[in-house]
Amino acid sequence: MLRSIFRPTIRDRRELRRYVATVAIAALGAALTADVINQLTFYVDLGTCLRSWLITMILAVGISAPIARAIGQAHLELYFAKLEADRLGRIDPLTGLANRRAFTLAGEARELRILALAIADIDRFKRVNDDHGHIAGDEVIKAIADMMQRRLGSLGTLARVGGEEFALLCPGGSLDAIKAELSRLRVDVEQTPIAVGGQLVRATISAGIASGEGVPFKELYAAADKALYVAKTRGRNQVVAYEEIELSGAQDAA
Repeated sequence: MLRSIFRPTIRDRRELRRYVATVAIAALGAALTADVINQLTFYVDLGTCLRSWLITMILAVGISAPIARAIGQAHLELYFAKLEADRLGRIDPLTGLANRRAFTLAGEARELRILALAIADIDRFKRVNDDHGHIAGDEVIKAIADMMQRRLGSLGTLARVGGEEFALLCPGGSLDAIKAELSRLRVDVEQTPIAVGGQLVRATISAGIASGEGVPFKELYAAADKALYVAKTRGRNQVVAYEEIELSGAQDAA
């Protein structure tokens, strides 16, 4: 009980009420015990003892409960603040997507159950910044992130892992469906001009995807990154699967 009073763990209102009750009961018990000993030591009559004990009970609960509530409320707010800090530490502030840290943690936690991992990159993004400025570049990133969220958000963990680079972690579903959604996203981006500062900016994306249940997260990420590189070297604005590269290499070797 002493640990729960002096080092409480309070994560919700129910635990707050339990803490207040625990402190009040402990204070009541301690005060009443001291008063009982005092009254028995200097005994006058039963009526005097009962009145004293009643007053002691009222004072003990009346004083300890508000103090306990204030302390418990402070612990609860601290817990919420830690949760919020942890949440903000996992979110990309520009897009609202998961950040690289959150994506890596999710991948390492699920690596034996990952179905597919995709990496997408905005093509020639430096040109957007050079031609329209960095504020416009941020608007393009946000607009494409929104398109990704609408198209891919239900498939798994979607994150911004670099300046203009995004990644998708899919723990389940159909691999063909994931590839199809990536291809539809590519078309969405290509066909949707982005309004920035009174002008329309056009952008395209390239993506690489790798699959394999039971493959370590880092290996799967490296494979998707290689597929993205191939998509870039083939002319950009396309989706390339790592398995296609492997198959092409095997056929060339034969």
